[in-house]
Amino acid sequence: MHAFPYVKTRINVIQKEEFDLTPIEVAIEDMQKKTRELAVATHREQPDAKMLQMLLQGSVGATVNQGPLEVAQVFLNEIPADPKLFRHHNKLRLCFKEFIMRCGEAVEKNKYLITSDQKEYQQELKKNYNRLRENLRPMLERKIPELYKPIVRPRDSFKRLSFRRTLEENS
Repeated sequence: MHAFPYVKTRINVIQKEEFDLTPIEVAIEDMQKKTRELAVATHREQPDAKMLQMLLQGSVGATVNQGPLEVAQVFLNEIPADPKLFRHHNKLRLCFKEFIMRCGEAVEKNKYLITSDQKEYQQELKKNYNRLRENLRPMLERKIPELYKPIVRPRDSFKRLSFRRTLEENS
């Protein structure tokens, strides 16, 4: 048995899996991946400043397609009409909350990793982070009221009454 990048031109496929994801599920996976990458880069024992800055640039300083902000505007700007999407909407909102927290940690970590000639770059990252956080705030604070309704169980008065009668009859 040989590992994948082997000299053979054909390798037998043992197992194949396919997943059909909705666009919001793809967005959730993408945001979770970005958040994980930021967390790993930030909490390394010996952090790599270039890697951290590259991740930060793609997260808070995204200029192509607006990056995470565009994803949030597409999926979180309005509460979905379909109740089936409520859970996905809420999960994406929570992913963005963690993403913003990780971006803040990464910007702070970068402050200690930069050289003196990168002070302007750090200020720009901090400014972009604050702008992203402010633009996301209204979307992240909006909650779906239906998800926060208390679960009320109907009272089972029949059993309770029959239990009382049994106690009274035995006395």
